[in-house]
Amino acid sequence: PKDFQNIGLWELCLYKYRHYKDDLQIPYTGCFWFWTNEMYRFRDWIIPSWFKWVQAFATLGLIFTITTISSLVVAVFSSFRWQWRYQLIVCIMSFAIFVFELIAVCVYGIYSQDRLWMPRPEFNYLSYSYWLECGGLIFAFCACVLFAGEIQFLREYAEDYIDVVHQEKKFPYSSSNGSHLHLTEGHARLSQFHL
Repeated sequence: PKDFQNIGLWELCLYKYRHYKDDLQIPYTGCFWFWTNEMYRFRDWIIPSWFKWVQAFATLGLIFTITTISSLVVAVFSSFRWQWRYQLIVCIMSFAIFVFELIAVCVYGIYSQDRLWMPRPEFNYLSYSYWLECGGLIFAFCACVLFAGEIQFLREYAEDYIDVVHQEKKFPYSSSNGSHLHLTEGHARLSQFHL
């Protein structure tokens, strides 16, 4: 429709739109935030309960994304990067992002064609922001899978290191603890055992 231009999660754009529930029949032109005073007359129609859930899950996905990226920045510049428990937390957060975005995308995709919500749904289509959200959903899933692989790698490395430490405690004078390497290598070089 010509009068109804587009709708996002937080903003509605209209061109000389008159709502049938508006007693004053004021023509609305421009983009309006949902919570402005101009929108209070038909806020219940434009924001049904399912749309509020979409807003909530999309916002949670954004919050978790910012938190995950911030924790990854901390991990890059600290020793947390090599701890598998820290990576497990990041993996769980990535999975939560995936779930939140999946719920938001599916609910909006299903209910956006509802005739009771939007006028003339045959003229409505899902725009680029919806497909960007779908792309973010795919990237969140890929990040979760990659973090799970890194956790597996770090756990194997940690278990091997723990086995070596226990072996050294059991047999402190055996040749397996690397003490024979000190006789053959220089003082400044690290042995391959330490790497």
